Amino acid sequence: MITQIYSMKSVEEALAVIEAGADYIGMAPPQRLKGGVKAPGEISEEMCLAILEAAKGLAKCVLIASNDDEDYYCEIVRKYRPDFIQITGNHVTINGRLRDRIKETSPDISIIQAVCMDGEEAITRAQKFAEYADLLILDSIASEGKFIGAAGITHNWDWDREIIEQVKIPVIMAGGLGADNVAEAIERVHPFGVDSLTRTNSSSPEKKGQKDIALVREFCRIAHSY
Repeated sequence: MITQIYSMKSVEEALAVIEAGADYIGMAPPQRLKGGVKAPGEISEEMCLAILEAAKGLAKCVLIASNDDEDYYCEIVRKYRPDFIQITGNHVTINGRLRDRIKETSPDISIIQAVCMDGEEAITRAQKFAEYADLLILDSIASEGKFIGAAGITHNWDWDREIIEQVKIPVIMAGGLGADNVAEAIERVHPFGVDSLTRTNSSSPEKKGQKDIALVREFCRIAHSY
């Protein structure tokens, strides 16, 4: 069972999260969204490159990308050379053309497609994405619907289980997972991996958006026991 922890804000935090047991770490480089909108956890280009360099050989690095321009995905793959790129855009999703463009840019990269788990129709979407992606991540969406993920809420895990039973690629389970419910999620769904963002963040107002390393450690300990 692999563990994936989002989203890194500094080199020190990334190394602490890896030491606590994370197999994959995620970060959001500048997204260049319309109207100057910032994606959850977005960091500077310089910080993103520094984290990638520091984590090399210690954990797999995932870039989260939410842009609605296909060219953006190829551009950041070329610039950062991560292990994985996660496509989370509302209007751009993986397809044969985009897969080929990304793989031509970086042949060794793996593509994760986020699936918005907003209803049973997500099962059909996941089956389609699985034709082109290397992995799927099944995530909740906040009520305002701006971004897939970073919602801090769970969804219907029966949908996750059905997707896992039907597709032939690895599936990561996300959405409101923390140390208190990750064991139940794994036992019910049997995913390839589990992801945490909100529920492993610090509850301190002074550390808003930063990881609580004790929570990360416990989340990873429980998940790795399966």
